[in-house]
Amino acid sequence: MKIAADAPCSYAEIALHYLREQIINGELRAQEKLVETDIAQTLGISRGPVRDALKQLAVEGLVDYQPNRGCTVALLSPRDAYEVFYLRGNLEKMALEKCNCTISDEGLFIMENALAEMRSFSDQDPMYPKVMADTRFHRQIVLASQMDRLVKMWELLTPLNGAMFLSIHNANHSPFADRIDHPTRGNLVMAHEQILAAVQKRDLQEACRVLDSHYTKNGERVYRLSLMQEAAQDG
Repeated sequence: MKIAADAPCSYAEIALHYLREQIINGELRAQEKLVETDIAQTLGISRGPVRDALKQLAVEGLVDYQPNRGCTVALLSPRDAYEVFYLRGNLEKMALEKCNCTISDEGLFIMENALAEMRSFSDQDPMYPKVMADTRFHRQIVLASQMDRLVKMWELLTPLNGAMFLSIHNANHSPFADRIDHPTRGNLVMAHEQILAAVQKRDLQEACRVLDSHYTKNGERVYRLSLMQEAAQDG
């Protein structure tokens, strides 16, 4: 993959976007070693921007760095994913309570567009655009709070949104998946339709209920499947 010299962003940003997308799409798998020279050669850039991108991904929690061993793709455990589900859900409910379930026309427009994009995806589509659409949808909820610290706390979790999606995907393809009901693409779209409908009506109680259900069901399912897998391995 060669990058044009007149690219509109820095090489570090190009490397960051490329690696983040590869990780979220599952092209780079958990605990896979990330070699600076190989990545730089793939992108047609020097190692410096790649090193900067890896440092940023380590801050975001998508990459693990160990001295003398280099970088690997981080392994987000099901328990970690559950924590992210729980925290995101509660931050968004706090945001809805703070704004009294009132989101600007511009914010609603962005949510509607993101939802339309979600409807267009198939199960075979790459993970990254799905994550981006989901992030745009939910970001409007926290922005409506007009609480800078709340938004920053939510943004700290945003890079792990892709890992959350991968956790759901992996859970749905677990050998134990048929023991627990799992959300289909249609279920996930419907959940976002219900959230948007409640917000459009400014129904705070319903919006919080649907939002809580959306995060809790996914988080608990991933966590329960992890316990089944651990029990099977111990057995």
